[in-house]
Amino acid sequence: MTDDGLVMERGRAQVMYSYGEGNVVDMGDLGVTAEVRPWRNSYEIEDIDKERIVTEVQNRARRHLNRTTGKVWEDLTVENVDIYQPFRGIETRLFPTVFYCEDCKKVHSSDRAKPQMLPDDGKCTACDGQLTQLAFVNVCRCGELKDPSPARGCQKDGHGYSNYRLQKTSSGPATWRFRCQVNGCGESMGGMAKSCPVCNEMSGPLPTASSQIYYAQRFVRANIPFVDVDPGEIPPDKQWARVLAAVYLGYQDLEDMTIEELATEEGKMSQFDEMVKSGEDPETVKRILEGMGISLEGRELALQETQHITPIDAEPHGEPDEAVRQLAWSNTAHALFTFMRSTEGYDGDQDKIQDVDYPIPTQLDDLLSQPEFRQDHPQSSRYRDQLNASHIRRGWVVDQFPLLNVLYGFSRGDPEPKKTDLNRFTHPRGKSAIPVFADRSPSEAIVLEVDRKAIVNWLVANGILREDADDDSRRAIPDVDDEQALQEWFLTNVATTEIENPFDDIEDEITDAVYTLLHSMSHCLLARAGEQCGLATDTLGERIFPNVPAIVIYAATTESFSLGSMSTLFKTRLHPWLSQARELASDCLLDPACAEDPEGAACDACIHISETSCEYFNHALDRRLLEGGDGLVGFWTREISNGMGTVGGAEQDVASTASDE
Repeated sequence: MTDDGLVMERGRAQVMYSYGEGNVVDMGDLGVTAEVRPWRNSYEIEDIDKERIVTEVQNRARRHLNRTTGKVWEDLTVENVDIYQPFRGIETRLFPTVFYCEDCKKVHSSDRAKPQMLPDDGKCTACDGQLTQLAFVNVCRCGELKDPSPARGCQKDGHGYSNYRLQKTSSGPATWRFRCQVNGCGESMGGMAKSCPVCNEMSGPLPTASSQIYYAQRFVRANIPFVDVDPGEIPPDKQWARVLAAVYLGYQDLEDMTIEELATEEGKMSQFDEMVKSGEDPETVKRILEGMGISLEGRELALQETQHITPIDAEPHGEPDEAVRQLAWSNTAHALFTFMRSTEGYDGDQDKIQDVDYPIPTQLDDLLSQPEFRQDHPQSSRYRDQLNASHIRRGWVVDQFPLLNVLYGFSRGDPEPKKTDLNRFTHPRGKSAIPVFADRSPSEAIVLEVDRKAIVNWLVANGILREDADDDSRRAIPDVDDEQALQEWFLTNVATTEIENPFDDIEDEITDAVYTLLHSMSHCLLARAGEQCGLATDTLGERIFPNVPAIVIYAATTESFSLGSMSTLFKTRLHPWLSQARELASDCLLDPACAEDPEGAACDACIHISETSCEYFNHALDRRLLEGGDGLVGFWTREISNGMGTVGGAEQDVASTASDE
């Protein structure tokens, strides 16, 4: 029985999700577990915005405790980070290499310090019984991983590890002991727990299926390139986010500028202010500067107009960790740039993106305004009613939606980054540089902008926002009839850094409510999308931008042929898709047990999906937020009005005919 060369073939999405170096994985039909070896089969990616990725990794690395790995993550630069993409199967080695006989309990191990090599036939050398892997491990928050073999050999007469057995008790693995059997010795050699040689602490023994063994540190980004601008010219995340907000909120009306040009052009607002302060008439100053060919438009003006825009988790009086504040700005910039480019496309010279995989959006309202589209798709007359009933404000189908899945390290022992050390991977070429693994591919996507007024009304209906709250309180109700005010409210009140870690509770109540609502809604849509577009659910994925708010559902093209599937779903099957998604929220085969689960009404029989498709590991889900129950007012009920006009009888009319499709 060899402990090397175990090979598993998996799709890149699965590999990036749960088969990173150092993880302990189930080998399926072999009936054993194994540790993933370093990823040697990778190639370096050159044409990528490396600086942005390095900045993102650095922000995330700073959230960790890093007692033993701090020097690894200090001062990351584009020069000491290499980015690779896996392209072939991964390899594993048998782990733990500790087996025992079910009959006589003799322990067999291939550990080099305890040289009882595993027999090739998997049979006990003492009684010919069947060997079973002792599938337990010990982990430390610094990243150490140890097998469950005894920490020391028998101290009596030099017996060592030559012959010992496992003594199992009914109290559980923590009380199991190893005992020396040399000449009936019987001396105890301790249990399966070990102490970390680095930190002097360890958790274990843990079953190899425990989630504490490995937390992949990763993020998914829409890899939308900057056009006609060197990435290094884009300002830091805080300024970049506020420039984007200025355009998103309508403070800056781009005419002859792109967003990138607005961010990199300083503008002459300071010169304008100085001349006005000296007593000059503002309009006169403006005409003079314009006559000289000097534009006031630029980053300086955009920053001035958006000084009041600060995400709640970037507030100085909030989270004291500077890394968290930086990540909040980075998340805001990413959400805004992705949303605007994916729904509006490139706003400059189209010739500049001819050779670039750039998002090409088609808005549903534009399709519905075309007589030929309505003639070719007679069911499209029902689309708007379905959107209204689902509280979806606008929708787009996007060709060439560029995704980037990044895996940069791992931690163990605790889901909270601030309690663990971030561990690096082994460099595929043996270099000293930090390897970061990325998988990128253009895809098709559907972007759905959820109605902001409906969400705020839902928060009010469930007591999260209150009419009697102070005006400056986060509990105060924003003006639901002012779309710009609603946009600003979501940007400043949703803490995106709270949803970075799916293994940890979302502590901020507003963020928890908004994200769980959108995530549950996304799963209802994902679970029913496959039936309408012909793709398996596990070949679809999701991205949620709760501070927009928007849901992105995309086809993972690296896993299956999906060209045109999302477009077909969007253009021809929108009405049954949305209707069936709402029906899914109201029913589960395991009700009432599922509907009454205090942890959230969600299970494998309803809105759980493949974890490779879910951005949040099937956490933060609850159907009751959509359909009501247990004292909650449902988002998809008639009690919640939206900002798109009255749905009227549309919901009943559409729902009653959806089953005919």
